Amino acid sequence: MGEALACPICGIFLTEPYVRCAKCKNPTRSFCLQCFAKGREYESHRNNHPYTIVRNNFTLFNPEWMASEELKLLDAIAERGIGNWSDIAKDVGTKSKTECEEHYFKYYVYNPIPPLPKIPEPEIESNIHPTPVACTTFSQDPPRPIIGSAMYQEMAGYMPARGDFSSEYDDYAELDIKDLSYEKDDPFWNEMQSAVVSIYQSRLKERARRKWIIMTYGLISMKRNLEDWKRYSILGKTILDKMKTFMRLLAPDDFYKFLEGVLWEQKTKQRIKMLQDCRNAGITHLHSIGTYMKLKRRREERRRYKTALDEVLGQIKDEASCHQYIRRQFLKESSQGVSDAMAGVGRRSAPPLNIIGMPGYEKLTTKERELCANLRLFPNSFLNYKDTLINEYRKLGSLRLANARTVIKIDVNKTRKIYDLLLEEGLVSKSS
Repeated sequence: MGEALACPICGIFLTEPYVRCAKCKNPTRSFCLQCFAKGREYESHRNNHPYTIVRNNFTLFNPEWMASEELKLLDAIAERGIGNWSDIAKDVGTKSKTECEEHYFKYYVYNPIPPLPKIPEPEIESNIHPTPVACTTFSQDPPRPIIGSAMYQEMAGYMPARGDFSSEYDDYAELDIKDLSYEKDDPFWNEMQSAVVSIYQSRLKERARRKWIIMTYGLISMKRNLEDWKRYSILGKTILDKMKTFMRLLAPDDFYKFLEGVLWEQKTKQRIKMLQDCRNAGITHLHSIGTYMKLKRRREERRRYKTALDEVLGQIKDEASCHQYIRRQFLKESSQGVSDAMAGVGRRSAPPLNIIGMPGYEKLTTKERELCANLRLFPNSFLNYKDTLINEYRKLGSLRLANARTVIKIDVNKTRKIYDLLLEEGLVSKSS
């Protein structure tokens, strides 16, 4: 399959039969019968080279299908796409759309005969998954809440612009050293003052340690920290509660790498379980799993819906209420497109109105009488609507459907049908 070949000498498109050089081994070295009969040469091709006659007037699979028709079919499918059998049949020219569809699926899909090219299966990565990377966001800049807001209180007065807290741990530690002084002649006093300074330094270290813990473990924004944990919700609350114990033993990066490993283990188990279920169901190709899982979910939803419906109907003792509930469910499904076949069950169209003998009936034409009967309009009312629209048309010079709906305050569908009738009869027009 590919682009049509042309004779390199005269330039016309080649039609079977034509001649191809067997020595040049180049598809473009194909010539029409006229140039071949005259012994013409082209570049390195000489008229004494061996050649073959190309023709596709033989059968491949079906005695009613020639090889040329097979090529036309495959070219048409490649260009038009599977499903456009009407256009495909036009390109083939000698077969109907039903014959093209049946032949393609029979000999190329359901029962392929060698040496048809085999469609390669998607490659499966067999390498070990790399070491998981911590997916947390504790290293990002924390949010900047408004001072005094609820989030500001939850973040313990953290100020992102300064990278510090408005209220420090042990905030009054500096009061103990504000009056320190050293005496030259009192070593005992000086030793006591040095001890106070040492105590103050230990309190500063504790303050710095707590800040380091908050910064390192991402505890500044609890809301963002909780969002990180949502990634591991698949593990279940029980496992997560047990994993939190390791936070004290491992550094943040090591802990989240460990947690990622547990998460991948859980996903791998689920994947293996899903593949086993698919294999038990007879699925042998990876590309079929998506369709199978989609159909499986659809069957489960229908089964749950049927069970819930049976339970509800079992509780309804009144037969009239039961029928009313079923009718309401049909209407609901029809509106959502679940059961298109039931779309007409909920409401029936009203029968035509008998307007014979009503006032104004004699003034109506045959089409107007039919329209009034179907729309269940009284003749006098229709005549009033008609005169109103015609007067509006004369005043504006044109009349569109939107203008008609503004002038006549009735059902929009009835207005449209009246407007279409007046357009058909030439009483109004869309443009001036």
